Amino acid sequence: MDITGGDPLYRIHGTAPAGRGVELRYTPTVADMAEGLRPYGRTSAGRRQRLPFVLMGLVGPGYAAVLVAQDGGYVGSAVALCVVGLFSWAFVLFGHRIMAGTTRGLLAASGECRAVVGGEGVTIDSAQGTVHLRWSALSCYAETPATFMLFSGDKRVLGGALLPKRGLADPGEQDVLRALLDGKLKRI
Repeated sequence: MDITGGDPLYRIHGTAPAGRGVELRYTPTVADMAEGLRPYGRTSAGRRQRLPFVLMGLVGPGYAAVLVAQDGGYVGSAVALCVVGLFSWAFVLFGHRIMAGTTRGLLAASGECRAVVGGEGVTIDSAQGTVHLRWSALSCYAETPATFMLFSGDKRVLGGALLPKRGLADPGEQDVLRALLDGKLKRI
């Protein structure tokens, strides 16, 4: 069943890719997602996405101080600008956790997942269906102490795959998975 209009980079199908690969079995959590998203914020693309929030966090309270210093009659506007600045800084500092929190329902509905990382790409089976991402649809990956997070190649990183290390049958398979990912994707 193809719901992508024939897009060869991202397809949904009923079978795992042929060949030998590394298998993971896990139930994804919001904490896994937050940890997996954190390294993306340190990339140039992640910094570009956060830049408007940094600017609002600096300019909002700065302009509020100017308003209060000039006349003092704009206290309501100054408070609003300070609140916007605080929310902007909260997003800069905790954006990965906020974004992970938005996936709570999706992660809960997916239930236990089985992921196979092989020569053709990554296939993830869950209660919601099977998704296969070819290597050409992914651009990079990040390794954290508890996860491997694969990111899509699009500008806004709308796709990817979360692979918690606890899903590996043997901790020694981390090296095999890392070598496979290093051969196919850029590490961030």
